Amino acid sequence: MVSASDVPGCGGVADLSSVLVPGAFMEYTVARCVFNSSELKDIEFILSLYYNKLEYARFSSSVGKYVGYTEFGVKNAERWNSDPSEITTRKNEKERYCLNNVGNDYYKALTKSGECLCLISS
Repeated sequence: MVSASDVPGCGGVADLSSVLVPGAFMEYTVARCVFNSSELKDIEFILSLYYNKLEYARFSSSVGKYVGYTEFGVKNAERWNSDPSEITTRKNEKERYCLNNVGNDYYKALTKSGECLCLISS
């Protein structure tokens, strides 16, 4: 959890939702699946956590744990990695989140005819 003292320029405001900075990001996550076939062994689930456009922590199903990239990320990674239910949940995302979607995407990519529309102008 981000506290008001962690936000540069916040001045200790207790309610971060009241701090609006146009064009700024606060915190967001990106979940993605990396694959080269539709088999579970060839799929990697990656969950990246960002704060102000900087990735501070990541879970990778290939590594099997969280890795922190900032001081804040390292502290949280240690906390998440010490919780067996959190790690089990993230490891299961590979099958729950990726397997079905990758199967659909992989099939669609293989069934494309390869035809393309080319416009030539001079």
